[in-house]
Amino acid sequence: MLDRTINKKKLYITLQALGWGMFFIVYTSIAVAIADFHWEIYASYTNTIIFGILLSDFYRRWAKKHKWIELSLSSLTKNVLIATFILSIVWLFIVLPINDTFFKFDQPEAHNISTFWAYFAVGFQFYIILNGWSLIYFVFQFFMNFKKSEIEKWKLQAAVKDAELIALKSQINPHFIFNSLNNIRALVVEDAEKARDMITHLSDLLRYSIQFNDKAKVSVETELEIVENYLNLESIQYEDRLTYSFDIHEDTLEQRIPPMAIQILVENAIKHGISELTKGGQVRIRTSLAGNSLVVEVTNSGQLHSKTRGTGIGIKNVSERLVLLFGQLSSFTLENTNDNMVSAKFIVPLKA
Repeated sequence: MLDRTINKKKLYITLQALGWGMFFIVYTSIAVAIADFHWEIYASYTNTIIFGILLSDFYRRWAKKHKWIELSLSSLTKNVLIATFILSIVWLFIVLPINDTFFKFDQPEAHNISTFWAYFAVGFQFYIILNGWSLIYFVFQFFMNFKKSEIEKWKLQAAVKDAELIALKSQINPHFIFNSLNNIRALVVEDAEKARDMITHLSDLLRYSIQFNDKAKVSVETELEIVENYLNLESIQYEDRLTYSFDIHEDTLEQRIPPMAIQILVENAIKHGISELTKGGQVRIRTSLAGNSLVVEVTNSGQLHSKTRGTGIGIKNVSERLVLLFGQLSSFTLENTNDNMVSAKFIVPLKA
């Protein structure tokens, strides 16, 4: 991140130097061609350039501070026209008095021009220059933001594809299907109705696992339905060793989260928690609201050991997708809450 900031700063300084350097060369060349060589020409334009650089840099910092790049086109245009008008007047009343006092030379053709029109002409020229500078700067910023958004979109697509592969490996692998079908087969004789329910759970789970990669976000309600299907299937295998519960705030059901986010946390809880405990344990899924944020927490019996902390591909994928979708407004933690429980929790902003 630091290198990227430094590179952008270097690029800005380079473009400033090139742009104002070209301005100096062109205008002094024209002035010399019209009025012959006078050292005052170079001195006055140097003075003009120095204050042009300072004012344009101040202008850029102000625009960045107030996030003009995020404004609508009409609002940005209005702000630019007002700002450049003010800056051109400031530029004018700083530069011309200095040039007239220290770098003035006799120009016979200037005797016929009143002071007002001379100031007006120079001020209008400054106004055009600053608007040209604004056009170049904001077009460049729009291009960079577009490029950044495209990169973020590609990263998100890659992360979603990775999550799909993780889901396929963890849910649709032959071992999982074999265990599920074998358990259902045993239920057909013992409890035909429950067997039919298990087949429905497995079908819904497989369908969701295959189709979810088409969406960047799903509702909490949809995700929880799949999580429940998964837990129902796993409870057949673990029997009394697995108990689970849901503590769901009603207002969170329509909130949007990355698909498989809760599912992967639950899988992780069973794989690294319940399965390693002889007597099994419990998994609890809880959703709540905290200010303007949605909080999703999965807790399970067990302990998070240093050798497993942060090494799960699925956990890493969930964390990356949260950042890509919600930026720094999101957070993810995985930690031991006490000697017997582990908590995986993520927080994301509420949808608008």
